[in-house]
Amino acid sequence: MKILPIPWPQICYIYPTILFIGVLINSLLPNETLQSHKSNYYVLNSKNIFNQVMAYNGNKVWSILFILLSVIQIRLQSTNINLLPRHVDSAASKRRHVNSLIKQYVIKFVLKNVLLAFLFLIIDSLFILTGGECNLIEDIWSAEHCKAKGGRWEGGFDISGHFCFLINISLILWSELSLLNKVLEDREETFTKIDKWMEGVIVIILGCLYLWMGILFVTAVYYHTLLEKILGCILGFVCPIVMYYFIPNNVKLKQTLYK
Repeated sequence: MKILPIPWPQICYIYPTILFIGVLINSLLPNETLQSHKSNYYVLNSKNIFNQVMAYNGNKVWSILFILLSVIQIRLQSTNINLLPRHVDSAASKRRHVNSLIKQYVIKFVLKNVLLAFLFLIIDSLFILTGGECNLIEDIWSAEHCKAKGGRWEGGFDISGHFCFLINISLILWSELSLLNKVLEDREETFTKIDKWMEGVIVIILGCLYLWMGILFVTAVYYHTLLEKILGCILGFVCPIVMYYFIPNNVKLKQTLYK
């Protein structure tokens, strides 16, 4: 069973490509046209339902999807005897394997939130240091808190939070889907199939990933300066690089965190 539309490494190029195409369109259209589009087309307004649910509340959406994907991974890997050592008692081996997977996904969940909190601390601090502020309330140091109070972040250098956040959470899910794809390929050798509910979860995850791409495309065309978007895109690779490249390729960290 194939899940990924294109091989995993190439998926990473999708997001810089979205940025490039969006910036190109932005540069070709007059500013008056861009502003008119945002005013007249609902889906281009930052207050549209897709942006409100999938971006501003994207962390909740991602958390649900990640937990469901983790359950699928644990379920499949714990029942695939090809992944378990053969020289020890199968029940004890399965229990250790399941515990290791649970530990790994709990750490990934926590690590993602810690890394994103650190990234947005940098983004918000830079915004304030460059003269930005919440337009309604003073002494607010977070764009999230400003928005929660009904205000707007104005005046400073505003690295695109959409690019930073949505690329990070998207690439984490793409990474997990890539790992799941390997498990499914292994299971196909034994002619086993996944449950229908698992297929449904995967379809929903893919749908959310494509929707996030659409939101990023709108952001690339209509919002932020070029440098703000480029920096947001770069920061969007921090979580996947740490979680799926740096830690797995560091023997001590992998043994400590993922085993």
